[in-house]
Amino acid sequence: MMNLNDYVSVGQNSMYSKVIQHSDTSEAYSSGLKNLLATPKLIHMAIESGIQTIDPYLPDEYISVGISTSFTHTAATSLGMTVTVRTTVIAVEEHDILLEIKAWDEQGDIGHGLHKRAVLTKKEIEEKAAERARFLINRQS
Repeated sequence: MMNLNDYVSVGQNSMYSKVIQHSDTSEAYSSGLKNLLATPKLIHMAIESGIQTIDPYLPDEYISVGISTSFTHTAATSLGMTVTVRTTVIAVEEHDILLEIKAWDEQGDIGHGLHKRAVLTKKEIEEKAAERARFLINRQS
C-alpha cells in the first residue's frame, strides 16, 4: 500500500474559478430563483477543486473519489459574477484526505465547508463496481 503522505500534504490547495452562466443558476431546481447560482452547482465547483488539489499528484494507477461533503451556502451570487472556490488539504489519514472549502465572489464570501475524498486504485474501484453489478444480474435471474 502506498504512503499517501508521499504525494499529498496538509496545506496543499487549488482554486477553481468560473463566471456564472444560465446553466449554473437555480432555475433548473426552482422556478422562483432564475438568475442566482444554484447550491448544487457551487458544490460541484468545490468537488472539481478538490479533484484538482489531489489527483494530479497521485501515481497514474490511483484516483480520488468523493465520500462526503458538508457545505453551507451563505450568500447569493448573480448571473455573470465570478465565483472562486479554494480547497485546502487539512488532514491526510491512511487513504482519506479531508479538504476545507472556501467560496467567494466579487462581493465576498458565499460559502464554506468540508469535503472528504478517498484515494484508491482505479482497479479497486472497477472491481467493486463489477461485483455490485454481478449482484444485480444475479438478483434479476
